[in-house]
Amino acid sequence: MDPLAQLKDIHLPGAVHNYPIAPGWWLVALSLLVLLIFVGLRIRRYIVKHKAKKQAIKQLANANDTVAVVNTLKWALLAYFPRSQVAHLSGNNLKAFLTMTLPTKHQESFQQLSANNFNTVYQSNKQAISQNEAPSNVIEAEFTQAAKLWLNQALPPKDESYSDDNSLFTDNSTISSAIVQTEKSALKSTEVIGAKS
Repeated sequence: MDPLAQLKDIHLPGAVHNYPIAPGWWLVALSLLVLLIFVGLRIRRYIVKHKAKKQAIKQLANANDTVAVVNTLKWALLAYFPRSQVAHLSGNNLKAFLTMTLPTKHQESFQQLSANNFNTVYQSNKQAISQNEAPSNVIEAEFTQAAKLWLNQALPPKDESYSDDNSLFTDNSTISSAIVQTEKSALKSTEVIGAKS
């Protein structure tokens, strides 16, 4: 008998998969996928959070009087803060709240630029001009600058304590002390204006 006749024919090994990936690479791919989803959600949250701010800045560009500027600020407040905190604010209370939400380094310039506009917003033009003793277009331009400063520096709020449960102004003494500070700075600015003229 021929020993070579008992040999079987040559057979090829099974087909190798195109991507024989080790388990470590699957882990890396899964980690990258989770990271991309996380980054995408953060970007989406950032866009949503800043959408109202961008709209308010666009509205402010079209605002042509003090009433429109105050309405834009109130709209922005309602977009970022609980309605129970900000809906009732007007005059010195509104100015105090806006000032308190700004970083400390911008508070004084906001108070100077906004002057007494929060109180004179619904007065007739003659009364407002007689109180401010400056041309109305200069006053409106400064007030618009104050509003831009507030929108750019205070929104979105960096402190998450502005909610219905943990209110910044739950204590009436806090808001009244803020109003007193606002009135003092307004008196100082009118003294400076009076001294210049």
